[in-house]
Amino acid sequence: MTAPRTATMQRSASRPDVVKAVHGARWFTAAALAVGAVNYGYALLLTRLLDVGSYARFVAGQWLLLSAATVATVTVPWVLAQALARARSDAERGDAGRFSVITSIGGGLVMGTVVAAVATRFAGPATTLALALSTFLIYTTTVTAGWLQGQERMRTLSLLHVAEVLAKMAVGVFLVVALGLGDTGALAAFGIGALPFLLWWPSLPRGSGRPWRSATANRDLWRRALGIARLQGLVALMAAVDVVLVTMLPTEPAQAASYQASVTLSRVPLFVAGAVSMAFFPALSRRRAGSRLSASAVRMYVLVSLPLMAVLATVPGPVLGVLFPADYSMMSTLMAFTALTGFAIGAVNLTVTFSQAVDDYACARWQIAGLVVFTAALLAGWRIDGVRGIAVGGALGAAGALALLLGRLLHRQGTAFLRHTPWVEPLLLTVLLVLLRPFPLVWLIAATAIGIRAVERFLRRPGAPDPAEDQTEVTVGDSSADPSAGPPETTTDRPGGDMTPMRTDLTNTDTLRAEERPDRLLVQAVWRGDAPPAGDAALRHALRLARENQVEGRLARAYPRRLADVVAEVDTANEQFRENLTEVTGRLYAAGIPTVLIKADLAGDYVYGNFDLVVPDGRWEAACTALEGWYADRSTYWLERSSKVLLEPRSGPAAHLHTAVSWFGVPVLPTRRLFQRAVPSGGAWLVPRPPDELRIWLAHGLFQNLTFDLSELFALRKLLAPDIVAEARHEAAREGWAAGADRALAVAVGAMHRLDVGAPVRLPVPLPVGASLRVGAVHALHLLRHGRARVAAREAALRVPLVVAKRRRMLLS
Repeated sequence: MTAPRTATMQRSASRPDVVKAVHGARWFTAAALAVGAVNYGYALLLTRLLDVGSYARFVAGQWLLLSAATVATVTVPWVLAQALARARSDAERGDAGRFSVITSIGGGLVMGTVVAAVATRFAGPATTLALALSTFLIYTTTVTAGWLQGQERMRTLSLLHVAEVLAKMAVGVFLVVALGLGDTGALAAFGIGALPFLLWWPSLPRGSGRPWRSATANRDLWRRALGIARLQGLVALMAAVDVVLVTMLPTEPAQAASYQASVTLSRVPLFVAGAVSMAFFPALSRRRAGSRLSASAVRMYVLVSLPLMAVLATVPGPVLGVLFPADYSMMSTLMAFTALTGFAIGAVNLTVTFSQAVDDYACARWQIAGLVVFTAALLAGWRIDGVRGIAVGGALGAAGALALLLGRLLHRQGTAFLRHTPWVEPLLLTVLLVLLRPFPLVWLIAATAIGIRAVERFLRRPGAPDPAEDQTEVTVGDSSADPSAGPPETTTDRPGGDMTPMRTDLTNTDTLRAEERPDRLLVQAVWRGDAPPAGDAALRHALRLARENQVEGRLARAYPRRLADVVAEVDTANEQFRENLTEVTGRLYAAGIPTVLIKADLAGDYVYGNFDLVVPDGRWEAACTALEGWYADRSTYWLERSSKVLLEPRSGPAAHLHTAVSWFGVPVLPTRRLFQRAVPSGGAWLVPRPPDELRIWLAHGLFQNLTFDLSELFALRKLLAPDIVAEARHEAAREGWAAGADRALAVAVGAMHRLDVGAPVRLPVPLPVGASLRVGAVHALHLLRHGRARVAAREAALRVPLVVAKRRRMLLS
């Protein structure tokens, strides 16, 4: 057995825990997003239903309950989940279940008393009693959560959490509106909403002797319970201390309410971290300090939390003014700092989870130090600048606490858990949102797209292998198979590559040899011009990949007998392409309308679906009129209705008429200069000069496709003469996208070099998302400086949604 095969088997053996944890994390996070949305909707609704003073008491009580619930949901259920994950017999599982029942009831009584004692500082007797009873009910129902978590029934547990919050909201609104119970009714709903968990109360295995006494005397369970309670209690305290301080310190009610509402929105990362931690904790406990699992957990947290933090930190004042009453006007200033605090506390929660999964409870000392730093920063901020100072001090203190814990974790577990963490794109999106903040409508569009992008990346394929966990993507020159693609295909050995017709009745039992990988075969036959022997299955899959890269004709001519039908198809299509191009450009030329053919390689060998022609400024409608009778259908795409029209003939490729070299209505190359520099083609149309052609291909990749397929790499390779590249760079600088052109060209040249030497290359070659976002921002600023504000705003508004849509399509394909 070869070494690559052994490595693949080892990865497969370790994958179940990874896949299960990723699957669970996606369910938990989807539930957390739903729970968060309902919670925030509940909080926003109560800003309308309660006066400012009642709302301030509600938020303070809510954070007390959430702090108690945080401790409850990680002491009782996580101890039970860890015990079930490590249990080797029914007796051990039974002891763990009985221990959780005892600790949940005892913990509910103790924590309910503590919550009531704190609540007396800001609430009346009725509200204090409601908080104490809700705390007790939350604690006692966590046994169900731990049992489901330990059995890794993530979907059931997630749906129960959603049912809980929906019940809470319905009951709370009823108690406030119908019964007029104010903040007391709103807080009592928390306990009532937890009751559905009792319907899934576990049936514990029977024990021998005195099982309840045995469970109570289990020192290992007590040690773990106390250790986890200590660690998570400190996290909960850190999450609540600023809100409680704002309530207890002498502040204006409107300022306190503004801060509390800001914190309510900004704690989204804490809920995400809790969801990820809950899903990964059983597997982390089973595999101890597993860096692969830890890396996936960190990646999943960052994918959602960083973009959402950026959105919350940059939300414009007018947007907040629509959502909140005028009394909450300070939120616009506070959110920039509370968002950072929420992200840092969520990261602290995740860091602590890694420690408690390996029974490393000594990190509590570092947590205490971080809590001291955080509290000191809050108080110092209060002394300097009141409520605003608390927000700034909280952000600095939370970052300091995270640095302490993260430094310790790096020292003990290494840096492996930070691998594959996507930092660059979220940071670039943050810069984009900061730039768009003065334009609320454009910011809202971009923020919505960024949020959708974050959620889509996180939830794109529940249960699929995570890129951070296993880099087994099918690439040229890599012998490992895609684990999500199912069993590989087989084929029979053939002595030559061009002897017999290819079978079309391949079945699922066919498998491919490593040397017949379709991507290798395509590159060898098409790019390097040396067609190797190929079996039926390999050639069939290579043909599908060739069509995706628009080089099916080149592949067919490398195997002319076995792909004779493809050769005939491509020849027919090329003939139709030239006929339609000649007729369209001839009609336009006769009408006095010159045209420039773009994005077309006349030497290309693939089935053309359309061809693109640019017409001079102001001649677009005249061109359509001149072509009446040639086309059977005329249509436009809604994002390009002012710059592109699609003319469909009765047969053959369609004609796309453009007013400029533009994408989605945003011009990249000036039309007037394109025509001034265009050269004759030998037909009725013009073609761009080589430097312009090079820029068009690069712009098409950057602004439109975010990829270069193999046919585009062929077209670019012919344009890499030094003088052509230098002139293209000079023109791109005049047009405001020189850095993007350089980046795209570097990606294309690097891919060509790897193809030449047989190194792994993903086809089509993806362009970095960051490059497309950056070039959009820089180009929009260039347009704005040159007085084209409307087009600049269009590019700023569309760039992120378009990148999201393209990336989603790439991932799905």
